[in-house]
This record gives sequence, structure tokens and C-alpha cells, in this order.
Amino acid sequence: MQIILGITGGVAAYKSAELARLLVNQGHLVRCILTEAGARFITPLTLTSLTGEPCYGANPDQGEWRANPSIEHIELARWADLVAVVPATANILGKAANGLANDLLSTVLLATRAPVLWAPAMNTGMWEHPAVQANVTRLKSFGHAVVDPGEGFLACGEEGSGKLAEVASIAEAIQVHGSPKLRSLNGRRVLITAGPTREDLDPVRTLTNRSTGRMGVELARAFRDAGARVELVLGGEGPAPWGVETVRVHSAQQMLEACLARWADSDGLVAAAAVADQKPECPSIEKAKKGDGPETLVLVRTPDILAQLSAARRSDQWVLGFAAESENHLDHAMAKLKNKGLDAVLVNDVQDGKGFGAQANTLTPLTAQGAHPPIGPLSKDQLARAVVQWWAQRLEARPD
Repeated sequence: MQIILGITGGVAAYKSAELARLLVNQGHLVRCILTEAGARFITPLTLTSLTGEPCYGANPDQGEWRANPSIEHIELARWADLVAVVPATANILGKAANGLANDLLSTVLLATRAPVLWAPAMNTGMWEHPAVQANVTRLKSFGHAVVDPGEGFLACGEEGSGKLAEVASIAEAIQVHGSPKLRSLNGRRVLITAGPTREDLDPVRTLTNRSTGRMGVELARAFRDAGARVELVLGGEGPAPWGVETVRVHSAQQMLEACLARWADSDGLVAAAAVADQKPECPSIEKAKKGDGPETLVLVRTPDILAQLSAARRSDQWVLGFAAESENHLDHAMAKLKNKGLDAVLVNDVQDGKGFGAQANTLTPLTAQGAHPPIGPLSKDQLARAVVQWWAQRLEARPD
């Protein structure tokens, strides 16, 4: 992606350097535009060194407008796939909301047809002022995205809202709003389950599995970036992705109830969670103590979430399942596909601990027509995007 990073005059401008570095490391081309006030907080040399691209706009050595045979603001506006203003002051928000353009950044914002993203940062009183909020609302009506500031201690010594959002969250928002949308997924509601479930043995111990939930979270990100409206039902302790409605659950029963509450309003299901298949028949209210003799644990089955959701689906809903297998992978996965009435199963070889954690992974898609070429080995974020591309193509080919 080709990104214009606009930097205005606020203390948080120093964080724009970290953002620029992160975006470049993610493979994006980044060109920075400094306002005159922004150049008082961070230098063009810093930004050029981090991005490997020219820094435009205010320059203490050359001034705002320097000799250039091109029409600079138009060329930059056309070059950008996305324009992000980080930090965005009350001044630039007001200018852009009212169509004012008196420097390079404001003229680029007026000329561009690329998506625009704002990350405001300012004093609490300024952020909450009706004029600023009205300007933010108007920018949103233009189709612009806003990463709302967080709360905390501000440079002015006050505590409250107005603190620049976390750099990682801003980078993720840029990825969301700059990514091309897939026609078969854009605007669709997709329900995704991820992470392990845990069945309590007593107040201290649980019965669970080795899943980290990362694959499901990356799938939530990939479907989100493709334009889907994702709802994530997440077990475990992993972080939820930015911009995805997430409900945290503990047990299989909680996951089932959360899914049933959302399934009727969904267009499709991606069941990536590693659900514990058994739970204790009689969990202990108090911490179980060690005994001298043999100990027996009686287990009973947990609800089959995927089977229940598949059985309750409408004809226009689709269901994509996962099968983590250690042997006879395709045979077991095909049985799961048929027995639960799924549209496709992604087969994951977990023999010898493969597939868990941050390592690269391979998934083999399986449909009623048989096995498809394996996807991978890829890192889990790349694998998730490849899976979404594969499934979007399948949806495109489906009759209405």
C-alpha cells in the first residue's frame, strides 16, 4: 500500500516516527507530509531516514513551498492509496471538515480520492468541545475513518480522553481501511469462533488444550480487512483484533450460547475454535486436595457447537469448519464434513505439536468434491489471508 502520513503540531508527533517505521516494516511505502507546526516537533531527516522516501511540506531549511516543477499536492493525492493524519490536531480537523486548504497537507486532503484516516490527539477539553466533535462527525460523513483517542495522562498534565491511540491500533486501522474489499464478503456478517475453551475441574484447575487462538484471530482480521462485519467469540487470553466486535467466553457452553445469540443474523460461520470435547461430570466447588489412593475423574461430553449451528442454519448461510488431526487426516475430516453438513473443512496436521503457537502452518481445504491443493506453509497472518481469498472465490462461484 502507498500511504501518505500527515503529521501535525502536537506532542504526540514523535509517535509518528514509530508508526512510519512499523508501516515500512509491514511492507508499505510511506511518504510523510509535515505541517509547519509538526516540523517543530519532528524533523524531515528523521522521517526520511525511517521511510526511505522524501518528506514533504514544511522544512526548516527550505520553507513550506520549494522549487518543484510538478503540481506537488495533486501528484501526492494521486499517489496515495490511503492518507492517514497522525496526530490530528483540532486545527487540521477543522480545516478538512470545512474544505479549507492553505498548506500542502490540507490541499492533499482536499484533492485525494483515497481513503482518509484520522488519529486525533489533544487536550481533553479540546477533544470534547462541541465544535471539534461536530467536525469529526462531518469528516465521518465524508466516509473518513477515525481512530478515537484513548484516555490517560496528557502532556498538559491533565488526565482524560485525548491521548493518541496506540501505534499498533492505528497501524491496524490503516490496514483495515486501505485493504481492497472482496465482493463476495464486503458487508457480510461473519461469525468466527477462536481460541480454546476451558472446563473447570475446581476453582484452580481447568481442562483445556494447547490452542493459542492465534489462527482464529488472524482469520477475524483477514475477513474484517476483506470487508466483512466480523463478530468474534473468543476463548483464552489472547488479544482481540482492533475493530472486531468480540465476546470473551470461558467454557464450551458459554461459547455455544454466545454463538446461538448471533447465528441468526450472520451470513456465515468460521468455526476455528479448539473446543474442549469433555468436561468434568462433577467439578469441585473447592480446590481438590491430594489423596493417598488412586484418583478418578469422570468426564462427560461438552456440547457440539459446530453441529448445532450447522443444523440450525438457513439455506443461505454457509459454514466453514476446521479439523485438527494427528492421523488419517483427510478421512477424519471428510467424515466431519459429511456428518455435520459443512460447506468446507480446513484440515490441520497437529502431529508432534505442529500447528500450535506462532510457527508457520499449512491447511488443506476439503469440500464435498474432495481435497484441494494445500495452502501454505505460511505464517498464520498470511495463511489467514490466503484462506479468505480461497473462500471468497468459492463464494463467488456459488449460485444465488
